[in-house]
Amino acid sequence: MTITQPKAIATGASGPPVAVVEIPMPVRDEPVWQWHTTFEANGSAAGNARVHTRTQLAMAHWRGEVDHAAQIAARVMDNAERHSVPPPRARLGFRLAGIATGELLIEVTDPLPEFPGFVEAVTWEPTDGALPRGLWLVRQLGARLSYAVAEDGLSKVVQALVPGAPV
Repeated sequence: MTITQPKAIATGASGPPVAVVEIPMPVRDEPVWQWHTTFEANGSAAGNARVHTRTQLAMAHWRGEVDHAAQIAARVMDNAERHSVPPPRARLGFRLAGIATGELLIEVTDPLPEFPGFVEAVTWEPTDGALPRGLWLVRQLGARLSYAVAEDGLSKVVQALVPGAPV
């Protein structure tokens, strides 16, 4: 399992830096708990991620904002389904891992190894009249984001590290 080290990227001259997680690092300890599955990219993956996240976090007695974590999981999964252009009936990987610090690691694996415009997508800020975007909402809910090409070299893993309470 990997998590990442935060790197601040300025959002603009007037905006504060945003914690953007970019540099993969190995986790030295095993997760306190983890759960993984796949969801078919059929338009329901985000909803499935939300429901399963709520269920798994309740069963794990995770001490963080479960509603926020479920929304984050749904947004990251929705982003993967919309932007990675999965083939019909493709399966998107999904993993939840509780870390000893109390944080929750949400990982979504999709079939596109690149993430064009990652920094722009993560640091985007809405202007007057602009509708919020998925990764902006993820950031507003407190998650730090990263991605890396998966070990197979054919896909990528997007990670959202969600704050929680220490175990």
